[in-house]
Amino acid sequence: MAAILSGLTFPAQQHIASAIPGTPCLISDRFETDQSSSVVVSRHGDRSAIGLPVALRYHLAVRIVVGVTDSRWATFLRDHRSISEANFWQPSPHGFKALAEGEPFLFKTKHPRIYPELDMPGYALVGGGFFEQYFEMPVSEAWAIWGRGNGASSEDELLLRVQAYRNSKNHEPPPDPTIGCVILRNIFFAEPGDELPQPPNWARSNVTIEGYETIGRDRKADSEYVLEAFQLLQGRARVDIVWDADLTGVEIAWDGPKYGAPVLSRPRMGQGRFRHAVDEAYSYRCAVTGSGTYPSLEAAHIRDFVLDGGVHAVSNALLLRSDVHRLYDRGYLGIDADLRLRVSPELRAHGWNGVEFYEREAAGFQIAVPESPRLHPDRDALDWHFRTKFRAG
Repeated sequence: MAAILSGLTFPAQQHIASAIPGTPCLISDRFETDQSSSVVVSRHGDRSAIGLPVALRYHLAVRIVVGVTDSRWATFLRDHRSISEANFWQPSPHGFKALAEGEPFLFKTKHPRIYPELDMPGYALVGGGFFEQYFEMPVSEAWAIWGRGNGASSEDELLLRVQAYRNSKNHEPPPDPTIGCVILRNIFFAEPGDELPQPPNWARSNVTIEGYETIGRDRKADSEYVLEAFQLLQGRARVDIVWDADLTGVEIAWDGPKYGAPVLSRPRMGQGRFRHAVDEAYSYRCAVTGSGTYPSLEAAHIRDFVLDGGVHAVSNALLLRSDVHRLYDRGYLGIDADLRLRVSPELRAHGWNGVEFYEREAAGFQIAVPESPRLHPDRDALDWHFRTKFRAG
């Protein structure tokens, strides 16, 4: 252990020395431990994202990936604490098969001189998240799904960064390039000054990712160090208390067999992944109007997750144009169990223009559904929404 920690020069050096793999010993001024289950619990009280009594439990048989990140991306996400899901994007997509769903991914910054104006050190482990899924899509779609979770304040800023990384003197940059999207949930960051040094044996020529097995003959010299860093940093994992309302005040448990691939014991679909799945199922078109204007489309729950006991699943969703979504949620439009569109008399009574809906209802219009039967909207959920939400007049 002394050999591993001898090169530490960051303020967090005094804390990481107690993070010995296989023990529940993670003692610092910001963390307490559950001695019975090796759980790290954050004491912070910001209910918007972090500081909930939420913990992560994990076994030693895990694989951890460390990825080199742009400090601007990391600083933005660190400072916007309400963001719990992030897109660790690749400017030119090249796939990602380094982790299974739920395994940890840590962020390592580049040379400290690249962005000296930022209060984030270079060559440091500054945070991380838990891998959900990999996608490839245009910048515009990534922005529509993850927004500021892309580590930028606007779509234009994201596009400029992508184009800067892809800079080629041979041709004009595409106006909406396709990027690789490594989606991470429950992201976490060290507080300024508590970042950790990069793995001692990190090769300067490595500007992408490095994987670390924590047990077995494939362990690397820095595997123990990386596990210790993860153990220390993950106590600040963020939870979206609107999307994952059922996780408020409970434990996100990291469970898995001692000798096998670790899995999250609470596997669930993140907000971005849910949106992308609904987009694909409905072929990027509104189920009612057929509109394919992507920026105006939204994934609508049939039964609300928080209020109505719904689930984050494609079968509990419809892809709707934004105005149709609002009319459906407020009961001015309905869809019965036979998939027929129904229009509330109150829509006409208010004098609102609903001609396109009246015509469809009169013709007995049935909404478009996904090609795969297993993704069709749940008929019981549709019937429940129609009976309880529709303004029948």
